Amino acid sequence: MVMLAAAFGPAASHADKHAKSLGAAWQAFEAGNFDDARRIAGKIPAAALLNEDYRLYVLAESHALEDDCRKALPAFRKLAGIGGSRFARRARWRIADCQWQLGQHAAAQKSYRALYRKAKSERRPVGDLALAELRVGLAELYLGRKASAKNRLKRFLIDHPLHPEAERAARKLIELGGTTALTASQRIERARRLTRAKKWHQAIAELERIGDDVPAGTRRLRDYWMGMTFFKMRRQYERAGRILLGIYKQMGAEAARSLFHGARALSRADKDKEAIKWYERVVVEYPRSRWAPEALYLAGWLEFNMGNYRLGLPNLEATTVKYPRSRWARAARWFLGMSHFLLGEYDKALPYFERMAKGSGRLKGGKGQYWQARTLHLLGRKGEANKQYRALVTRYPFSWYALLAHSRLRELGIEISPFGDRKGPGKAAKINGPIDPKARADRALRAVDELTRAGLGSFAGEELRRSERGILKRYGRSKGMAVLLDRYRKAGNYNRPWMLAVVYGGARVLNSPPIGNSRLWWEHAYPRAYPKLVEEHYKIGNNPPLWLYAIMRKESGFDPNVHSYADARGLLQMIPATTKRVTKKLGLQYTADLLFDPENNIKTGAWYIGRLHHKFKGQIPMAAGSFNSGPRPIMRWLDKFKGQPTDVWVELASYTQTREYMKKVTENYARYLYLYEGKVYQQPLEVDSDYQRDEITY
Repeated sequence: MVMLAAAFGPAASHADKHAKSLGAAWQAFEAGNFDDARRIAGKIPAAALLNEDYRLYVLAESHALEDDCRKALPAFRKLAGIGGSRFARRARWRIADCQWQLGQHAAAQKSYRALYRKAKSERRPVGDLALAELRVGLAELYLGRKASAKNRLKRFLIDHPLHPEAERAARKLIELGGTTALTASQRIERARRLTRAKKWHQAIAELERIGDDVPAGTRRLRDYWMGMTFFKMRRQYERAGRILLGIYKQMGAEAARSLFHGARALSRADKDKEAIKWYERVVVEYPRSRWAPEALYLAGWLEFNMGNYRLGLPNLEATTVKYPRSRWARAARWFLGMSHFLLGEYDKALPYFERMAKGSGRLKGGKGQYWQARTLHLLGRKGEANKQYRALVTRYPFSWYALLAHSRLRELGIEISPFGDRKGPGKAAKINGPIDPKARADRALRAVDELTRAGLGSFAGEELRRSERGILKRYGRSKGMAVLLDRYRKAGNYNRPWMLAVVYGGARVLNSPPIGNSRLWWEHAYPRAYPKLVEEHYKIGNNPPLWLYAIMRKESGFDPNVHSYADARGLLQMIPATTKRVTKKLGLQYTADLLFDPENNIKTGAWYIGRLHHKFKGQIPMAAGSFNSGPRPIMRWLDKFKGQPTDVWVELASYTQTREYMKKVTENYARYLYLYEGKVYQQPLEVDSDYQRDEITY
């Protein structure tokens, strides 16, 4: 009762006031107003917050960023000692930084060395490892160990040539009588590091500085990394291929890799016929290498992709015989089945599809089952085909293949539910009851609520994530999940509830009608995330009402901070280059962080995605695919495969990622449509190959 009184009695107003002050301090801090942040955080009593570490972090960082490490250091030390704080690891790095700034070089070196050793085994280090290396080296100088300092500075310049401190390190090395000149081997090592960091142009520049007046082995390594870098940068594929194919025989242990990537580069340079011959050579010369199964498969697949279905059969069949347990054998069996299907050899196609249908998964087992039914129908075995279509809709409702099967049955005059023969809702933890009253006194939840009241919803979600296991243990599956989902929504976090719904609700719920308790699971798995922003901006591009949610679910899982390997950013994973063109249309100013702001991401995404939807006449798979690959490939495939039905057209799309993306987003859209509008999405079986000739070609 005392705890409840503390949480909900007269002290609650003070707690709310302190929470809002914490939010104001963070707002000032993130805006770069460190003086205000420090002042506001300093006025909050030390014992007033459940999240004292958040106050300490703002206070310490504000002091440090104002170059007042004497005041920052004690706060960082307190922070580092708070067990379980998300800032504790970061605080230890900042202690080392402050020691350095205060001229405590021996202490800083000791701290950096300990932190560096630990960070090397961490998946996501929080400190700047390169800076730690540099400062350990400079400390050697300040401690009178000149030779060691020179070696460490040289090592730093090789490993981190683009680091902001590289120029300073070079100057210091020269002052010590060292040289910044690199040997050919050191340049190759630096280029490899640059390539791994995706600094392609800088890597090429390093390699081009190595002349031919070096040993033959060094020249080969230079050329090998030149070819691999050209390949990985997705530019000058033909040049990459010629380089790699020209040296592969001299590459020793890397010979098969060089030959394989040379062939692959030629294929990406649209020299498929030549690439096939080189792929076949991989199998002949290096049959036991890791590259041989994929090379043999690709030799067959390239013929398939060019429409030479019969010519591709021998290499695809050979893949299943020579490498029967490889993943490429499984892929080859699919394309063998599809090749025979497209050649009209349905009796030969059927066994491949039947084998695949025995597997699991919406897009694997479901694929086999659909094409098995399709083939049975064309063989005149219509009763068996219809039975398989119906079973598929029941097995994987709303999946791409279930949608096609549903449309096939409808075409035959057979109307069934989008859930097939499933009737009632699926069983899952009950989350539609009242929140457990004990949650009001739970310290972990009160701390989360405090951050939410402070307007720090993102942090509240992170802290709740860290407390999930304990909450589920304390309250049990049903009550604990109800508490978690309630608090995540209050914090404005849609990402984690989506994950929890998929894992804990699972197929039993999401493959059954959204009724009662099941509907809540559906709504968390398919949320209308950031509804005010979406509803405000979706009409900018004339998007269908629920279309942006379907895209957002696939792209980011509703996480506004996602940053992909391809530099796609934010909720709708917009690419900066595309966004710069869109912002000009909308009269916005592009900035580096614009796409991490939910409103700007949704606004620019809505404009672009809506125009893609219009360009392809509202055809959902094509509109989705064009957002993934860009519109040009979709336009090319519409021209190339004109007259093909939708199911075949999607399977003929050359890009695996785009092909699967079309299927998944169409399912998302169908589920959103059913959940929020009660409509059954009908996937058209024919493709409109025409498209708008407009400026949207990017």
